[in-house]
Amino acid sequence: MSELLSYYQKLAIAQFSSVPWIFKIQEKALADFTRLGFPHRHLEDWKYTPVDAFMQQSFSSEQSDTQSNALTKTGLALPLTIQQSVILNHGYARGLDTLSSHIPKGVVIQPLTQAFVENADKLKPYLSKILQHQHGFQALNTAMLRHGLFIYLPAGVSLSDPLLLSHWQDKTGHATYLHHVVILEEGSSASIIEDYQGDSRARYFTNTITEVYLAEKAKLVHYKIERESKQAFHTGHVAVNQAAGSQLDSHSFSFGGQWVRSDISINLQASEAQCTMNAIYAPSEGQHIDHHTTVTHAAPHCRSEQDYKGILTGHSCAVFNGRVIVDKDAQHTEAKQQNKNLLLSKQAEVYTKPQLEIFADDVSCAHGATVGQLDEDALFYLATRGIGRIEANRYLIQAFATENLRKLVHEGFTDWIRTLLTQQVG
Repeated sequence: MSELLSYYQKLAIAQFSSVPWIFKIQEKALADFTRLGFPHRHLEDWKYTPVDAFMQQSFSSEQSDTQSNALTKTGLALPLTIQQSVILNHGYARGLDTLSSHIPKGVVIQPLTQAFVENADKLKPYLSKILQHQHGFQALNTAMLRHGLFIYLPAGVSLSDPLLLSHWQDKTGHATYLHHVVILEEGSSASIIEDYQGDSRARYFTNTITEVYLAEKAKLVHYKIERESKQAFHTGHVAVNQAAGSQLDSHSFSFGGQWVRSDISINLQASEAQCTMNAIYAPSEGQHIDHHTTVTHAAPHCRSEQDYKGILTGHSCAVFNGRVIVDKDAQHTEAKQQNKNLLLSKQAEVYTKPQLEIFADDVSCAHGATVGQLDEDALFYLATRGIGRIEANRYLIQAFATENLRKLVHEGFTDWIRTLLTQQVG
């Protein structure tokens, strides 16, 4: 363990920035990494997600400007006609030059390293402030601070089309550390798609953090699509602070990776803020996918809703831990949380733990979790109508996911995600 910590400490020091205020952030993050170390199973939040397989690797973060065209040849293309897209190949962004002609005046979309200098006044109040380090993977990400995008929308400005961030890796033994910062000023709105892919033959590590601030009445639709190599390791965290009347629609789909930890934390800081969290995860043979969610109601008259569904096949494992915290001043809170899981094999395992921590007395809160198998009565009914077992399974799986898929707001997304799901679970 100590040798591996030392290895990553040296890698982080090599990434330290020459920009003084960034250097201080990285220096503190390295101290946090040294103090926290990598998480272990004795920690409650990591009880069912061992890091043993990761600890047996030594992922390099050596810098290379080599670009790959492989991204355009893999997977299913997104079903949207997108004029606004950025490809992050091993962390290096391309497509920003042509992007400038498709975005409104005042919008900033630039590499983080460029924003360190050119937009420090806009970036400083938020970078490494929205998410506080809770474990070593997060601290290591900040210590490696270099790759990622700064996305800024001025007050009242909207992006009419989704902004696609396509992440790609194809180097075995390579680690990419990404840190995106998204700021939406008062009344602005945008849709952002984070799509993570990789060469199916490659064993690599993705460590990503996205920090989001939504000012008063700002609105963000955020998609995270994780379909990495089945040999890949992925840790990610989306952290959001919301001001009064702001709205977040979060859609998460996890299909790839050997070992995946994908978390989201939302702080509803002022009244009338609301968030909706919608997710499907579908680990197959040999995969482990973990989701931890935290929604903090810090102000009255806020609303949150979580709907996470898991579909597990083969010898796979999933974890869901969802927390809703209602502070004592957050009266008239409305919070709903549900987690449903469908086990398609006897070897599949799921650990689910929805939590409500309520310190106010005038609230409407509910949560629940279920774990089950395909309904044999429904399968028998379909069989009597001449529908074979495999096709019947597919119908019931799609029915299980239908409610989540209907929540997608962009045309074409529902059928596309349904196709990805069918490819994953059959």
